[in-house]
Parts: sequence; C-alpha cells; structure tokens
Amino acid sequence: MNKFLFIFKIILRCSLIFLLAFIWCRYFIGELWICLITSFLITLLIEFFIWLFNKKKNLKENLKLYEKEKAENIFLSLTAEADYLNIFLELVKTRHKNAIKFDDFIEIKHEDNNKVILFPYLKFGNLQIDDITLILKKCSELNPDKIVILCNEYDKITQSFIKNFDMEIVLLDKYETYKELYKEYEFFPEIKLKYKKEAKKTIKDLLAYSFNKNRTKGYIISALILLLSSFFVRMNLYYYIVASLLLIFALISYTNPKYNSQHTKELL
Repeated sequence: MNKFLFIFKIILRCSLIFLLAFIWCRYFIGELWICLITSFLITLLIEFFIWLFNKKKNLKENLKLYEKEKAENIFLSLTAEADYLNIFLELVKTRHKNAIKFDDFIEIKHEDNNKVILFPYLKFGNLQIDDITLILKKCSELNPDKIVILCNEYDKITQSFIKNFDMEIVLLDKYETYKELYKEYEFFPEIKLKYKKEAKKTIKDLLAYSFNKNRTKGYIISALILLLSSFFVRMNLYYYIVASLLLIFALISYTNPKYNSQHTKELL
C-alpha cells in the first residue's frame, strides 16, 4: 500500500509539473509537438533536481536516525555493565591522563588545578532535582570547579535549578552525551544490547488480522443488520453486495486455518 501511494504521488507530481510547463510552452511556442517535447524535458529536469534534494535530505535524516538509535543502544548497554565507570575512565584518559576513578564518578585534574567531575547517572528515569542534590553531596568533599552529569533524560526545571550553584554544572542526556562526548572524543562504548525495532506491518499481517476467527462475529452481525434493514427500507444493489462480502469474510475467518493457527508453548 505504501509503495502504491508513493508511485501515485510521483505520477501526480509529474503530471502537475508537465501541465504547468505545457501551459507556458503553449503560450510561447506555436507547434504542439515542440510544446509536448519541451514540457516533457522540463518535467524531467525538475524531477531530477527534486530527486537530488530528497536524496541529500534522506541521507541526513537517516544519519540522524542512525545516531539516535546508536545513542539509545549505548545507554542501554552501559546500564547493564557492572564496570561502566572503567569504560568512561578509558574515554577520559584518551585526552586527560590525570584522572581518578571513585565509586560513582571520575575526577579529572587539569594543569591549572581545575577539577572536573564526570558523573554518569545511568538510570532510566528522568534526572530530578533530588538526584542532582544527591550527586552534589557525593562530590562535595572534592570541591570541584565543574560537574558533568550524564543521564537518560532530564526535566526542564533542572536546568533552572543548577544555576543556583557557584560551580558549573552541565547536564547531558543520552543524545547530547553521544554528540558532545562520544563523537568529540571519538570513543564509542561497545553496544551489547539493542532495543528491538517494531516490525513493519505487511499485507500478510493485515490479512491475518482481518480474517482472524475473532472477526467472524463482527462480520456476521454487520451482514445481518444490513439484511434485516432490507425488510423495512428498500436498499439498492450496493448494500446487498456489501452484505454478501461480509458473509464471505465471516466464512473465511471461521474456516481458514491459515489465519487461525494456534501455537502452544510450554511455560516451564
């Protein structure tokens, strides 16, 4: 169905472009056959530029989608890692050698004596104000100049809350972490877990749903309502055809084993 709509969309667009070009070609050119050929060439040229534009646009969108999925899968994989801090320590040491791993975070000491804390908060819930205050308590003894908190997502109110502190606090969700940290450092944690993609619905799935045995009752009731209505109101041929089709659908749904197979699976 999607392919049919896509083809129909292209045909309609080409037809409109051709007609528009033909109108103006007919105005300036007298010969009909020259108008037709010129309009056809103009249509091809415009379609070519549309194709180039869509190709670049789709390439960018696919890249964004790929990176978004990768960011999500990296975060999912890190949540299942027992030694995820070692992974972030490796990332940090690609540029900053003076880095120390603590129980929940990594401290980075720069040459100018500035201290930066990298705190991966790997929980699926949104980062809340209470979470930030807990993180600050854990890092307070080190007196850091900057804290970078990595999380799944954060609420808007947290951005206002972090402005209340003298130190710099940076919040990065999983997508910002991918862009600002992994891509910047050219260090990508290994993806060991992936979110399952929902399979696209096919015509086979549509038929399986439409002709499932559970649909039988609905088809029969709908057909009976139409047939009973014919006793009180004179109906044209269209309604009889619809009623007949509904009964045929009911028959297929009830008798066809292809769409009614039951798979039994042992629980234990």
